[in-house]
Amino acid sequence: MTTAQPLMSRYLWAADRQATLIPPDRLVEDRYQVIAPQLWLDTKPQDPPDILLPLPHQALAYAHLYRYKLHLPQIHGFCLISRPTETINIPLLENVPIDSEGKLLPSLVEAWSTATSLHRAYWLWQAIDLWAPLAGTGMLSSLIEIENLRVDGWCLRLCELIPDRTATHDKVTLAKLGTLWLETLPQSDSEIADRLRTIFLKMQAEQASLRDVAAKLNQIVLEQAARLSLEWQIAGGTDTGATHQHNEDSYYPTSLELPQDPTGGKIAIICDGVAGHEGGEVASQMAVNLLKIQTQNLFENLHNGRETVSPEQICNTIGAIVRVVNNTITAQNESQGREQTQRMGTTMVMAIQVNQPIRTGKGFGNSHEIYIAHVGDSRAYWITPHRCQLLTIDDDIATREVKQGRDIPWHSASRPDATVLTQALGIKSGELLQPTVQRLMAIEDGVLLLCSDGLSDRQLVESSWQNYADRILQTDIPLTEAVQSWLALAHRENGDDNISLILMSCHVSKPATSSNSLQLVSSRATSPRSQPAESERQLVPRFRFNRAINLFLWLTTGIGLLAAAAIALTFFNPDLLEKWQQPGSPSAELNQ
Repeated sequence: MTTAQPLMSRYLWAADRQATLIPPDRLVEDRYQVIAPQLWLDTKPQDPPDILLPLPHQALAYAHLYRYKLHLPQIHGFCLISRPTETINIPLLENVPIDSEGKLLPSLVEAWSTATSLHRAYWLWQAIDLWAPLAGTGMLSSLIEIENLRVDGWCLRLCELIPDRTATHDKVTLAKLGTLWLETLPQSDSEIADRLRTIFLKMQAEQASLRDVAAKLNQIVLEQAARLSLEWQIAGGTDTGATHQHNEDSYYPTSLELPQDPTGGKIAIICDGVAGHEGGEVASQMAVNLLKIQTQNLFENLHNGRETVSPEQICNTIGAIVRVVNNTITAQNESQGREQTQRMGTTMVMAIQVNQPIRTGKGFGNSHEIYIAHVGDSRAYWITPHRCQLLTIDDDIATREVKQGRDIPWHSASRPDATVLTQALGIKSGELLQPTVQRLMAIEDGVLLLCSDGLSDRQLVESSWQNYADRILQTDIPLTEAVQSWLALAHRENGDDNISLILMSCHVSKPATSSNSLQLVSSRATSPRSQPAESERQLVPRFRFNRAINLFLWLTTGIGLLAAAAIALTFFNPDLLEKWQQPGSPSAELNQ
C-alpha cells in the first residue's frame, strides 16, 4: 500500500519560455516568488496548485515518460496567468534538479572539469540511454540544450522537456549531439579524452548507430569502474507487524542462508504476498526460491563469461526470468483451480550485483553493475549521506493514471483506489506481465535499500533515511543493527502491515588492486575469486551470450518448474516430507 504524498514541493520549475521574461523577485499570482528565470518558490505549499484535466498537450510527455522520473521532472500543477486577451497556462514541475536551498544543481559543463573519468562517461551513457524514450515523445531537444542537463552525483537529470521543432533543418540527430558535446564539453587531459573525442566524431557520421555509441560509452564506464574496489555487505530482516498474525513477506538471503550463499550476498530479493489473496505467503516464498535459483544461474554465466554483455541484454534476460517465475506461480494457481481473489500472488523487488570480469592494467576488476527488477509496490532506494533516490515506481492505479496522462502524481495518489495493484507475480500470464528492470552503476559509496510497503508507506523512508545513511557508511552502526532499528521504527509507525527490508552497503572509495579487484565482502568473510593463468584462460571458450540465452532460459525454466513442484508439494503436503524422512523410507536409508 502507498499513501498520497503531501504537497511539500516548495521550489518549482516554470516550464514555459514566457516564464523567462518574468524578472526575479516578482510575485506571480500572489503565490509564486521568482528566484531566478524559471525557478519559482511556492509561498503557499500547503494549498494545492491549479490543475488542468485532461492534461494539455504540452504536459502529456511528462506523463508518458513517468517511468523515467529518476532523470526527468513531473507535472506538479499549473500557474494560470490571466491577460487581457488570453490566459497563459504555465506548467509547474516538481522533482527538478534543485537543491534544498533553491539552487540549480551543476550543469553537465560546470561539473565536467572536476569530475572523474568514470562520472563523465556514465553521464554521457545516461544521456544516450534517454535518447529512445525522448525520441518516442518528440522531446529529443531536451538533450541538445546543454544547460538543461544537470548532474546529481552519479545521476544525470533534466530541468524540463523541450519539444522538437517540426522543420527538417531543426531535426535533432546524433550528429548534432556529437557536435554539441565536442564543442561544449571542456577538453581535458583525462585518459579517456581521446576515446570520447573519437566517439563524438563518429556520431557526426550519417550512418552513426545509437547502439554502437551506447556500447562504446558503456565499455569506457565498465573499464573505469573496474579500477575501483567494491566492498559489499548485506543484512536483512522482517517483522510481522503489530496487527498481523501471519507474515506474507519473504526475503533472501536471511541470516541463516547468507553463510551458505554461493554468490557471497550479491543477490537480494523481497517478495510481499498480495493482501486479500489466499496463498500470498505461499506465493512470496515460491517466488523467492525460484528467483534465487534462476538468478544464481544467470550470475554464474555472466561471471564466467569472457565477453562484455550489454545492459540491454542483461535487462531482457532478467525480465524473461521474472516471467518464468510468474508463469510457474500462475500454473500452480491453474492446477489448483484458483480464481480471482483466491489466486496466489506476490510483489517482488530484486537486486543483482553483476560481476562481469573486466580487464584492467592489474588483472580483472568488477564491473560494478547492479540490476534491479521490480513488480508491484515493493521498492528500491539508493541512499547516500546527501540524497535518497527512489529507483522504482509502484505498479498501482495511481501510477497507471499518471502514465496514461489522465492525472498528475500527487493528485492521483489521493484517489480512494490509488494503492490497488495493477500487476503482481502469479496473477496473469507472463505475456501480459511488464516487469521493470534497470541498471545502476555502483560508482560511489551508498546503501541500496530493498523493502516491502510496510516500510515505505506514509513516506517513512523519505522521513527517516538521514538517521541511517551516514552512520552505516561510516560503519558507526553495524548493518544488522540498522536493519533492526528501521524495522522497529516501521513497527511503531506502520505496524498495520508486514515489514521487510534488506540493506546492501556499498563501498567503492578505494582504488582496486590485483588482490582485491574481484573481492566482495558480505556479512561473512569471502575470498577473492582467483584468476586462471593466461594459458588456462585461452582454453576457456568465450561465452556467447546471444547463443546461450535461449538454452539458458529453457534449462532454467525446467529447473524452475521442478522447483515449483517440489515447493508446492512441501507447502500443500507437509506430511509427505515427514513420511519421506521416517525410518525405512529411501531418504532415511540414504542418510544412514
